[in-house]
Amino acid sequence: MAKRSYIKKDRLELLNSENSIYGITCYQSEYYCKDHKNERCKRGFFSLFLQAVYGIQFANNLGLPYYVDFGNLNYSYSEEERFEGNKNFWDYYFCQQVIPANSRVIYNSRFETYPLKIWDRGFIRQLNQTVISNLKFKDDILKAIDELKVRFSAEKILGIHIRKTDHFNEVEPAKDTSILRKVDEKIRAFDKLFLATDDQEILRLFQKKYGEKLIFNPFYRSSGVVAIHGSEKNSNGFQLGKEALLDCLSLSFCNHVILSPSNLSYCVLVFNPELKYELVESRTAKWHRLKTLGAYFLNKWGIRKW
Repeated sequence: MAKRSYIKKDRLELLNSENSIYGITCYQSEYYCKDHKNERCKRGFFSLFLQAVYGIQFANNLGLPYYVDFGNLNYSYSEEERFEGNKNFWDYYFCQQVIPANSRVIYNSRFETYPLKIWDRGFIRQLNQTVISNLKFKDDILKAIDELKVRFSAEKILGIHIRKTDHFNEVEPAKDTSILRKVDEKIRAFDKLFLATDDQEILRLFQKKYGEKLIFNPFYRSSGVVAIHGSEKNSNGFQLGKEALLDCLSLSFCNHVILSPSNLSYCVLVFNPELKYELVESRTAKWHRLKTLGAYFLNKWGIRKW
């Protein structure tokens, strides 16, 4: 079985072959997707984003040139007509160099870039350095980010992320009462409460409970168990990705955050690894988090490969 921390000799020789470039993408059933029916990948934005960050880190560690290529399938964020035939949604938000004509693209394997969440400050700081050093936002995205920075610097803000809709298929969620209890413990020390959520019903609940103290971005949300990125009806893929990115960055600009065990919550810390946070999770989710963290440390200590 392949291990994340071990690269076989033949794989290493392939990656370092002449004119090779490391390609980062999602394909076939490498990421445990049930299928890619009609060539459509339904993974969420931050599952793909985190995979790209891991891929960039992997390439940097080996001194390899790389290219993030999410143009091989139809993703929930693909909108090629709007971007003059460019199907690679990564290019909608980030700048990257074009692949030289004579390049041989060697695509990632699952074990090199699978988006595990390692809830360790030191590990997250390393990912943050990858983000700072290698990601350059497109001008329109950067403008929106700068506007958020100004908005969030004006007051002391408690941020909270609640991932609902289909997330129960991945991990058992914490109870809403546990989340609200945590917010009530903290909220008096803050001027505002910022809510990032994919669920319209959660937003209504928070509006009713916290009134004018609540702030949120006026973004698209879903109801029921269908994820925003899983809907066949929403054709504005670029906007979906932009809103996910800006909600994540908004949380990273808060003074303290309450997070869920989701990819978006994790990437809040990737953008701001020194941010004070608390994680609200079910017992099952906590067990999976600690199990993954334990494997990471065993590997770090040289006891086992993972």
